[in-house]
Amino acid sequence: MLQITKRVDYALIALTHLALHPGERFSARGLAEAYHLSKPLMANVLKALVPEGLVRSVRGTKGGYELVADPAKVTVGRLVELLEGPLQLADCVGQGALDPLACQVTRVCPVKHSVFKIHLRIRDVLYGQSIADLARDASRPGESLPVVRSSSAYGGTP
Repeated sequence: MLQITKRVDYALIALTHLALHPGERFSARGLAEAYHLSKPLMANVLKALVPEGLVRSVRGTKGGYELVADPAKVTVGRLVELLEGPLQLADCVGQGALDPLACQVTRVCPVKHSVFKIHLRIRDVLYGQSIADLARDASRPGESLPVVRSSSAYGGTP
């Protein structure tokens, strides 16, 4: 199943929060508590963003994490690749090209070109959405996303 990992999800939440509060610092614990997330995982994600120059960690009583990168230049695609590795929808899809050596049926596969087109569209969507876009969407007054739980979350059937 194609799904954003928890690490990427936490990074998106943290960076969007920081983008909504420029110049302010927040602890990993405070961010995790505000969004009911795992504190250790939030801390690990934020630590991973520091060497990439996305956030800065400041120690002390007024310390915490603050956004230092331009939120308009930090894309969802960049975060996915930073935290999880290269985007790759299928074995035959490499870094922007079909890789005939990656899959034994690539030479005769009837769907390879379609899969590659889907891969490119997904990549374009992920690289086309920035943290600034997410912050803009999050700051619209009166709008909220509905909470939808799958029936499998309750052990039921659809």
